[in-house]
Amino acid sequence: MIDLSYYNFENINFSLKIYENTFDFKNIKLRSNKINFFSGNEKDLISRLYNTAKNFNADAIVRITSDCPLVDPIIVDKLVNEFKKTDFQYDIITNCATHTFPHGLDVEVYSFNILEKMYKQINDVELREWFPIYVQKNSNDFKILEIKNESDLSYHRWTLDYPEDYEAMICIVKEMKARKIFGHVSEIITILKESPDIKKLNDQYYFGLGWKQ
Repeated sequence: MIDLSYYNFENINFSLKIYENTFDFKNIKLRSNKINFFSGNEKDLISRLYNTAKNFNADAIVRITSDCPLVDPIIVDKLVNEFKKTDFQYDIITNCATHTFPHGLDVEVYSFNILEKMYKQINDVELREWFPIYVQKNSNDFKILEIKNESDLSYHRWTLDYPEDYEAMICIVKEMKARKIFGHVSEIITILKESPDIKKLNDQYYFGLGWKQ
């Protein structure tokens, strides 16, 4: 669902999981469209991101998880521009350390140097998969810039964790197509305000439900 044409990047490369005993159709699709990607261990996220950055000689990577298919490129560009503007002053730039954006718009920028540091330092197998928990527990060891929304919109939700999220997502996308809009934050919020039944589909879920601590 992510439309790459909206992103203000010189190069776009993907970091993908390798699933055991499965035929990975994502790889075939990316190859056929001549999109660069790096595949790594399914359960070693820090290794996958570090080696993706290393493979493409990247100064930093943007982490957008696959459960956020309607992420807004305006927000992505804002974080990337902050990273460039501060000239590598920060290890991590994030909009989801404190939740002020709708759930489904999580974006993080990690410098190559901090990925390399975590790749070498984190030995716990579980934390290598859930390394943001490591960052949270050791936040004093990182230079982190938080990007917050002007108003708290964290009560909105357009992410994919539960079947009800999928139902809501399908309805949102149908409305986007009917209205011929891209699906920026303000546009999706308008849809939800004008169609409250869509919001009710998954409003029993909230930030952090079921997360590991």
